[in-house]
Amino acid sequence: MLKYRGPRLIRAGVIGVVLAILIIGVGLQPERLMSLATQVRYQALFADGGGLAAGNDVRIAGMKVGTVKDVSLQGKNALVTFSLDGTAQLGSQTTAHIRTGTVLGARILTLESAGAGTLRQLDVIPLSRTSSPYSLTEALDDLTTNTAGTNTDAINQSLDTLSVTLDQIAPQLGPMFEGLTRSSQALNERDQTLADLLRSARDVSGILSERSQQVNTLILNANDLLDVLAQRRAAIVDLLQNTSAVAKQLSGLVADNEKELAPTLEKLNSVTAMLEKNRDNIAKALPGLSKFSLSLGETVSGAPYYNAFVANLQPGALLQPFMDYAFGFRRGVDAGQPPDNAGPRAELPWPHNAIPGGTR
Repeated sequence: MLKYRGPRLIRAGVIGVVLAILIIGVGLQPERLMSLATQVRYQALFADGGGLAAGNDVRIAGMKVGTVKDVSLQGKNALVTFSLDGTAQLGSQTTAHIRTGTVLGARILTLESAGAGTLRQLDVIPLSRTSSPYSLTEALDDLTTNTAGTNTDAINQSLDTLSVTLDQIAPQLGPMFEGLTRSSQALNERDQTLADLLRSARDVSGILSERSQQVNTLILNANDLLDVLAQRRAAIVDLLQNTSAVAKQLSGLVADNEKELAPTLEKLNSVTAMLEKNRDNIAKALPGLSKFSLSLGETVSGAPYYNAFVANLQPGALLQPFMDYAFGFRRGVDAGQPPDNAGPRAELPWPHNAIPGGTR
């Protein structure tokens, strides 16, 4: 116990009292101590406080980042002290503005960070970078000033002129108002029709909105179609130019060979006239030609030979012996039968492989 006597005892007592006060302070106001440890204070100089008071919000880009701590008078200007969260960084050219935050007129302090540098703690934003709100007092002062400078004589003269003009056009105003009345009545009578029209327009707008992608695709396809049409137009122009050139060449060719081409054209005209004259006969012959072509195709496609029937020829019974003898079917003895050791021999060579007398 001897070491706590004298000066040491006083020092230990002072340290104990300080520690007790700190512990009590931390226990009673921990949030305030945390804010003092984490928040950064700045100051701004305003020409007019504009109703700003301690406790108002401080915002950056619409977000609350701090509160106003104090508003004091410095000369003819208002000095506003505010604190921000340690996460908010302000540029060296930051501007401050007092604005209305609610419909009831509560003020807020808004900051707009600017500049490449960083605003240090307790730096003062100068008057050149701050602005105050437009108050009712200033509005009344401006109204009083403007009213005092108004030329009442000119206003009276203008009103007199307006009154005279209205008196002169009064007869025309009655029909005009009657027309407006009739227009209003017509609109009132067609209220349901207008409502249906607006409803239909809304439906059309909804459909167009739902199919906007298809409409965009249609427009893009239309652009492609226009490009293709432009290309085709250029091709048609080239074709017409080439056709004109060919026509000129043909004209020159006909002019150069008119004597030689004249007989040919005359013969061509006569052939054309003959065909035109026998057009009906040709039209009647074509169906029969079609049937004949079909029969001919069937006949030729049956085997590597051709069977034909000739109308109005002598009966086959009269020609059969001659045909048999010619082709060797009635040669020999025993009632026209060939010998056993000899086959039929044709007087005329039988075609083999499309060659008369050829080998098989």
